[in-house]
Amino acid sequence: MWPKQRKKVSTILRFESAKQKWWNKPLIIFKGRVLPAELAILSLELGPGESGAWMNSRGIVSGVVDLQSSSGISKSALSTKRVSLPGFVSEMLFQIFETANLKRGCPDLVIWDEQARRVRFVEVKCPHWDKPTREQEMFFKAAGDAGIDSKIIEWEFATPHN
Repeated sequence: MWPKQRKKVSTILRFESAKQKWWNKPLIIFKGRVLPAELAILSLELGPGESGAWMNSRGIVSGVVDLQSSSGISKSALSTKRVSLPGFVSEMLFQIFETANLKRGCPDLVIWDEQARRVRFVEVKCPHWDKPTREQEMFFKAAGDAGIDSKIIEWEFATPHN
C-alpha cells in the first residue's frame, strides 16, 4: 500500500527545466545550479540536525549528495558526489529489504538524524511520467510497519517541457 500522504498531495513543486538530461534523467535549475529534482528536493527537505542522500542505485551503504561538473572533461559531463551512510541507516535499509523480501524499491531520498538515530524516507515523483512500482509500494509498507515516517513529494516543470 502506498503511503497515505500520497492522497494528501495538494501542491506540486515546480522547477525550471535545464533542457538537458543526465543518465536519461531530466535536469532542473535550482538556485542557479543544474541538478536532478531529487537533489533539489533533498536540499529543501533537510531539517535541523539532519543529513540525507539520494539513493540513485540499489546499494545501502552510500548515496548521492551532489552532482558536479567533472574536471578535465567537457563542461557538460557530470559526476556524483557520494557519502557513506551511517551504519544504523544501512542496517535499517537492510532490515526493510529483508522483511519485505525485496532487492529494490528504496525511496529516492533517505534522511537521517544521527543524534536521534531517526530515519525517514521521501519518494520523488513527477506524476506526468513517473508511477510507483510494486516494489516501492512493498518497501513503504514494510517501512510503515517498522514505524518509519515516509512521504511522497511530486514535482513538475514550471513551464511546458518538450
